[in-house]
Amino acid sequence: MVIERDFNSIRVIILNHTNKHNPFSEQLENSIKKSLIKAEQDVNVEAIVVYGGKNRSFSSGGDFNEVKNLSGENVETWIDRVIDLYCAVLKVNKPTVAAVDGYAIGMGFQFSLMFDQRIMSNEAKFIMPELKHGIGCSVGAAILGFTHGHNLMRKIVFECEELSSELCVKYNIANQITNKEILLEAAIERANSLAKYPKTAYSNTKKFMNKRFIDILEENRKESKLVHKNSFSSRDSQRHFKKVLGEKY
Repeated sequence: MVIERDFNSIRVIILNHTNKHNPFSEQLENSIKKSLIKAEQDVNVEAIVVYGGKNRSFSSGGDFNEVKNLSGENVETWIDRVIDLYCAVLKVNKPTVAAVDGYAIGMGFQFSLMFDQRIMSNEAKFIMPELKHGIGCSVGAAILGFTHGHNLMRKIVFECEELSSELCVKYNIANQITNKEILLEAAIERANSLAKYPKTAYSNTKKFMNKRFIDILEENRKESKLVHKNSFSSRDSQRHFKKVLGEKY
């Protein structure tokens, strides 16, 4: 469910879910993880860009068709999947850049924060709306708390509001905003810039920086399983799933 393209030494991984908003299905997650490992091991690849595709979203978050009936052990498996996906990005020692257009919602927002840099189109939308839809946001809270601090984490998680491009830059969620027509070009340019750094210093510093991030995600597994078991068992999220999925629910 991904397309791999090389632009000289830059590997571009294009998310290719049948839905243009790239919801995270198990199949897409596995494809991303395999592609990241492949790029990390390829000596001809110096940096990696992950992109949702032209006129497509980076990711609208979890695939409601898969999560709508989660309960018990299924919730635990799903949380493991989510954290494994995030850690797969953090364990890449080469430079990584997220090229974000369309929606980056929930898991999509969180996934983007695993990358070294984020290039955002002027039409992209970052939203962490879980709480107002009855879905736990403990993983998102742990991530934002680490990357952006406790107060900003609380603001984003509790307010559940779309973040403007100006706020994304102000909050250091996006490193650069560009016109959507040149988003991929800008992301590749940024990846090339990072790839020019001496590799040993970059990779070892990145490994040091991400170790604590990975530890926090690993520590969060057990607690998030309980948070999501409780939120899904309340059935509050089902109304949202039904509204989104309609007759497919």
